[in-house]
Amino acid sequence: MKTQFRKMAVRLGLTMPGRRVALALAFAVMTILAASATAAPLKIACVGDSITAGYELSSLEKYPARLQWLLGTNFVVRNYGVGGRTLLKNGDFPYWTTSEYTLSRNWGPDVVIIQLGTNDTLTNNWVYGANFMSDYEEFIVSFQTLPSQPRVILCTPPPIYGSEYPAEAGGVATNIAPAVRSLAAQFNLALIDYHIGLAGHAEWFPDALHPNTRGTAVMAALAHDAVRGIAVPPPTSLNVARGPNNRAIVTWPADAAGLVLQTASQVADTNGWTVADSIPYSDGNFLRATNTVGTTRFFRLWQPSR
Repeated sequence: MKTQFRKMAVRLGLTMPGRRVALALAFAVMTILAASATAAPLKIACVGDSITAGYELSSLEKYPARLQWLLGTNFVVRNYGVGGRTLLKNGDFPYWTTSEYTLSRNWGPDVVIIQLGTNDTLTNNWVYGANFMSDYEEFIVSFQTLPSQPRVILCTPPPIYGSEYPAEAGGVATNIAPAVRSLAAQFNLALIDYHIGLAGHAEWFPDALHPNTRGTAVMAALAHDAVRGIAVPPPTSLNVARGPNNRAIVTWPADAAGLVLQTASQVADTNGWTVADSIPYSDGNFLRATNTVGTTRFFRLWQPSR
């Protein structure tokens, strides 16, 4: 977020007392501007399991990294995801005992995004399912009571696809996702409903459990709007220009980062639109993505379900 300042004209052709007042006022304005220019970026801690950690993804493809690119330099996003971890304290590998849990709290975050619950559905973990709500409540409070008093955002887990994990898929849909929605309402917290936002797209989950780079693009877009408090992305339009080396440079307003860039070879092909491979980044005013043109390509902005 940028703070706008109204310019103040200072006339120095005054008597000495007036000149001292004018100089003092000018110094005060300069001090305020300098303080604003050096204000610390908003700190966002992404807490979670292997979905947050970015299983088998490059460092730039993980959803917290993509979120950083969408938010720009007024924010600092850190990834505190740990594979295989549970929200349940009595789970086989509870997040509570990780160094990342301690580090995320010691960092003094301004915003905490919690994305846990998938591993809790494993049979050996869900035997403690009666404790899920109370453990989650304690987990939320453990961040809310930090000296930095961060805003906490909850996430439902993405769907589980395929037939290999029927019990876990059912557990996420019928136990975990409804519980997280209930907790968000109970604590009056923002909710990112990944179980809805990533539904119907098995192609984004190569192993049925973990999103690929297209899935994390959608996750980051939804997280952007939750962090920025945007309920519905504003109407906007794309600007597409041909750049060097036969590449397309696509730009759109940064406030519309909750919309996902898609590409297709034919406009009429309703099933041919796919999430663009390129990673958009924000300069504070506009988002920019660079794609290889190759054959004729079309671009659009798509709003995921929320």
